[in-house]
Amino acid sequence: MTTPVHLARPHAASPILLRLAPLAALVAAALLLLLTAAPASAHDTLVSSDPEDGATLETSPEQITLDYSADVLDVSPVVRIAGKDGEVVAELDPKVDGSTVSAALDEPLAAGDYEVRWRVVSSDGHPIEGTQTFTVEQGVSGAVSDAGGQTSAPASDAGGATSAPAETTAPVAQGSGSGDSEGGAPVVLIVVIVVAVLAVAGGAVAALRRRK
Repeated sequence: MTTPVHLARPHAASPILLRLAPLAALVAAALLLLLTAAPASAHDTLVSSDPEDGATLETSPEQITLDYSADVLDVSPVVRIAGKDGEVVAELDPKVDGSTVSAALDEPLAAGDYEVRWRVVSSDGHPIEGTQTFTVEQGVSGAVSDAGGQTSAPASDAGGATSAPAETTAPVAQGSGSGDSEGGAPVVLIVVIVVAVLAVAGGAVAALRRRK
């Protein structure tokens, strides 16, 4: 006599596993946020400058010095000085030395308000930019003017005074002092995810205890 063979019937998914599925999804989302936030927050930042931002100087500075939180890349750095009307009055030739960028002024600045516009490449390969301001109280003869970006020139052979406008280029887009365009995941969002994960985990543990 042949014994009937009973095929095993598939078990339905455990309610506990169904409860743990959202928990696993939340944990994966939190880890993804943390992993993507780390590189974004690694951009270098400007930590100090000479002249300092907002400084008032008796005479024109001889150079602009910018110090960053880490070594920046020597890849097409930009340092420009604009007058109060927004026109670029000096296109400087910056030098990169580790975390320091310096740019000498070929000619002194006249009395007035100025804005330093800078752009460098962060050590993580991302370009960063920003602005600094300073004021010169006393100008000197033949100094670069902050009105329209012009420099005075000697009289011509015909006896008429001439002026040669300084070469201007499109200004660097203004940014914050650090220039960091990408931010990490908000701390509040991470805290909310962690709290939600703990709540779901607590519910799953309580359900397991009730089943026992």
